[in-house]
Parts: sequence; C-alpha cells; structure tokens
Amino acid sequence: MLLVADAGNTNVTLGLFRGGRLAAQARVETHPAGGGRAVSREVVAFALRAAAGRTLDGFAFGSVVPGLNPSLRSAARSLGLRALEVGPGSARALGLRLAVRRPLQVGADRVLNAVAARGRGGLPAVVVDFGTATTFDCLSRRGEYLGGAILPGPHLAAKALALHTAQLPEVPVARTARVIGKDTVECIQAGLYWGYIGMIERVLKETLREMKAPRARVILTGGLAGLFLRHFEGARHEPDLTLHGLRLAFERLGTKC
Repeated sequence: MLLVADAGNTNVTLGLFRGGRLAAQARVETHPAGGGRAVSREVVAFALRAAAGRTLDGFAFGSVVPGLNPSLRSAARSLGLRALEVGPGSARALGLRLAVRRPLQVGADRVLNAVAARGRGGLPAVVVDFGTATTFDCLSRRGEYLGGAILPGPHLAAKALALHTAQLPEVPVARTARVIGKDTVECIQAGLYWGYIGMIERVLKETLREMKAPRARVILTGGLAGLFLRHFEGARHEPDLTLHGLRLAFERLGTKC
C-alpha cells in the first residue's frame, strides 16, 4: 500500500493506493489554523484510518508549497517511512524530458500530470488541471514535456473580484443557466463560469494549433474539472491524475528513496 500527497496552494490531496487502485482519498487545508503541524497530524490520521492496521509500503508527495514540505516529511517519519519527494529534479530519473527554458521551474504537479498522462497511454496529449491556478501541460508524440500555459483559477478570480472592489461579494463558482444575470451574485457567477469556458476553449485551441496536433488527447483534471467537462466534447475526465502520477513515480523511484 502506498500513501501519496499532492500539496497544492489551497488543499493537500491525500490518497491511499492498494496496487494500482486508489482505495481512499481525502483533502486537508494547505494553510489550516494549526499550521504545518496540523497538516502533519491530518496526514498521519488519514494514513492510519485508510490503512486499517495494514503496513504501508511507502509515501510519495509532490508539492508547490515549499514551506509545507518539512511537515510532510515529518508525517512520513511518524509513520515509520521515508518520503519520496517528486518534482522537476526527478524528471530525468523518471525518463521525462522537460523541453522548456528553465526545467527546474516546472511545478511538481505539472511534472506528475505529465508522468501520469504518458504512463496511462495516448500521445500527444494536453492536460488541463483546474486548481487554484489552471495549468495546461503539453506532451509531444515522443512523450516530451513541452510546457504550456498558466491561468488564474475560477476561485482565485472570484476572490480577486471581492478583494479589489468595494461592492462585489465573493461568490461560489457555479454553473448558471444564462449569461445575463439578474442580480449581483448571478452576474458574477455568469461571468466567471461562461467567461472561463471561453478562456479555456481559446487557450486549448491555440495550444493544439502550436503543437500541430489537432487530435491530441485532452485530459481534464483537478477539483473543478467536472464542472466544465460538458463543454469539452471528447475530453477525458481523470480527477485523480496527479495522484496516479505519484503512484507511477514511486513504482519507478521508490526503491531509491
């Protein structure tokens, strides 16, 4: 059994794999009131609960929040494990060529998405990850990581509107039946939802054009992917793609950690 953690800017997504099957999953806040120690306790509690008395074989994590990494390593030690940290520095060992200007600046989540997309078949491919930021990760026919685009996620856009205006409230991101809102909340939700679809469609169209791969496999992942899936015909929804990237990385590198 393998414990994995994908540490993002909003949540740490935890998973427990039994072989290739994701048997349990949970999310904890990246920045809880109790700080990093609280995160470490939550990771340990999840692992013990999900493992149900069985022995864990390993722990792998990827993180875009460097300040949280010591807490994840502490959780591993509490479980009697040594953590495998996967990031851009792991790419070569994973057989992934980062064909970008500054390879070490590629986020751990983007490396893991590329590893999972490549390992689960079908190249070329584009992964659209709907998180705090929405990222586009592009893989060539030969499985090289080509780079992509980074956009503010819908929740971040909603927060920015509320923070930088005097009268607009922060609203939940939700689908609206119409674009023409009838009150302030509906107007904001309509703008976020339908505007976001337009933004993703255009970036995806230009991405496929630059890749010269109009039939590239498109994978949607991340917390809000399901909300927008209906508008991207032919796209594959893999909500746990990043966690599977951690599993695949551990299968290749785990004995070296």
